[in-house]
Amino acid sequence: MAKGDNKSIPPQEAWKLTPGAKYVHYCDNETIQGVEFPAVPDLGPETVLVADMSSNFLSKPVDVSKFGVIYAGAQKNVGPAGVTIVIIRKDLLGKARPDAPAILDWKVMEGSMYNTPPCWAIYVCGLVFAHALKEGGLAAAAEKASAKAASIYEIIDGSGGFYASPVDRACRSNMNVPFTIPKDGALEKSFVGEAAEEGMVQLKGHRSVGGMRASIYNAQPVAGVDALAGFMKAFAAKHA
Repeated sequence: MAKGDNKSIPPQEAWKLTPGAKYVHYCDNETIQGVEFPAVPDLGPETVLVADMSSNFLSKPVDVSKFGVIYAGAQKNVGPAGVTIVIIRKDLLGKARPDAPAILDWKVMEGSMYNTPPCWAIYVCGLVFAHALKEGGLAAAAEKASAKAASIYEIIDGSGGFYASPVDRACRSNMNVPFTIPKDGALEKSFVGEAAEEGMVQLKGHRSVGGMRASIYNAQPVAGVDALAGFMKAFAAKHA
């Protein structure tokens, strides 16, 4: 999804959808490039919209009535790996392909215990849901996520070009913030190393894109984001 030198989402009229397709699938937040859909695609009531929300589930309110299926791995914002949350429109149940394994037929899974569930992981998800409600629900989660992301983007945009964001401002992710040091790529290794010495780890960008990436999922406290913002300022001043 290239747009100039940025990573972006093409305008909907440029999408090449297959006429007569059973459904349209998209990923609401792309973790490697740091691109997030700012709104739900409006494809009309006849289109079954399927969304992978694994990396931003529970970070904002979502109008589930616009979707046929929403699915999300729990491991980013909800709980331990091993749980997948599925929200499916009831009229879509019972329409699996004849050759689909039973474990992949949601009608079989509905209201039953076809396989032994990961009980502890599900229990932890329940604790996270209860905590989210106590903290003000999804509206509060969205406000917090936006504020955390904004504090990092403000450092990038206000660095006078020392840092750069490769993502179109219109679709910057609130969960994953990739950035680079354009003037001297060698400084990126120093950034990651010095940050690790300060207790901030896993800031190296994905191997396919390089640079740095701050993943600030719900569990990342504001204090952690503030610490990163302060380090980014100090590092830029040191190497400007």
